[in-house]
Order: sequence, then C-alpha cells, then structure tokens
Amino acid sequence: MVADVVGEALARERARIAGEVHDVAGHGLAAIAMQAGVALVTLDDDPEQARASLLAIRDTSVAALGRLRAALDGIDPPDGDLPSLLDGVRAAGLPVDVEPADPAVPVHLRGAVYRVVRESLTNVLRHAGPTRALVRVANDPCEFVLEVADRGVGWTGAAEGRGLAGLRAGITEAGGQFTAGPREGGGFRVLARFPKEPV
Repeated sequence: MVADVVGEALARERARIAGEVHDVAGHGLAAIAMQAGVALVTLDDDPEQARASLLAIRDTSVAALGRLRAALDGIDPPDGDLPSLLDGVRAAGLPVDVEPADPAVPVHLRGAVYRVVRESLTNVLRHAGPTRALVRVANDPCEFVLEVADRGVGWTGAAEGRGLAGLRAGITEAGGQFTAGPREGGGFRVLARFPKEPV
C-alpha cells in the first residue's frame, strides 16, 4: 500500500518535470529555429538583420538553458514575468499584441498564466506560419479569462499533442477550464478560464 502511494507520487512528479522540460525546451528551440531561419535568409543581403537574429538566438538559448536547468532540478521555473516572455517571443520574430497593454494577473495565477502564454506562443511559432498573435485577458468579478490566438495556418485537425494536454492538466489543477481549437476564418485559439480566488 505504501509502495503504491509512493509510486503514484513519483509518477506524478516525473510527469510534472517532463511537462516543464517539454515547455521550456519547446519554446526555446522554436524561437531559436525561427531566428536561425531568418539569419540564413538575410545573411547575404541584410547582414545587420542576420546579426540581430544571431543575438536573439544567443539570448534565447541562454535563458532556455537556465530554465531547463531549473526544471531538471525539480523547481517550477516560471516566475510569471510576462513582459520578459513577450519580449523574447517578439525578438524571435513573432509580433504579439497584448490587450490590455499591461494586464493585471492575480498573484495566485501568475505561474499558470505564464505557462499558458508560453506554450500557446510556442505553438504559434512552430505551427502557424507568418502571422500575428494576440494575448488578451479579461478580469470580471467571478473569473479571470486568458485568450491566446492567431490567424495562422498551422491547425491541421491533428489530435491534441503533449503541450496542449499539459496545458489542460495545469489549468484544471488550478481550478480552471480549458478549450482550444481552430478559429472561424482561420488560425487557432487557446482559452483558459480561472476562478478569481485560489481553489
């Protein structure tokens, strides 16, 4: 009986760390791949742009390695620093609009919101093609609503992957509700609804 309980706890912790490693490595590598592509295309005709892309690759890889080390140490790395995350994604070449411009995220939701935005924008970088992304939050008296959307062409109707499954689990664990799917007119949308008070 005790062995079963310990085994279940270890399995949960392994799954949590695996999810963190997937999120951190996936986001960093997607941003690096995009900037490497930009550098290759612009190397001869626009050396300054190629240089900017290489600098973005360096900065993204350093940050991703730090977060990866933290995840492997069993520490939950996201600190809820949305502005830094958004700056990194924009540096990787994805324009991101934010509504409102400086969203107020409740303290107890900062880690969860950070992870939703990071995973969603990573998926846009990987799958959507040339597009803009939108991160929108709505605070009403009963719930905190987060939407991350794009108008790209990445949705293929494929089954939910590990990243979306991890998002669903994390949002549910925080007491929230999760939906994701294609948008009317093209693109993809992730929608998370969280209770305003900690569960």
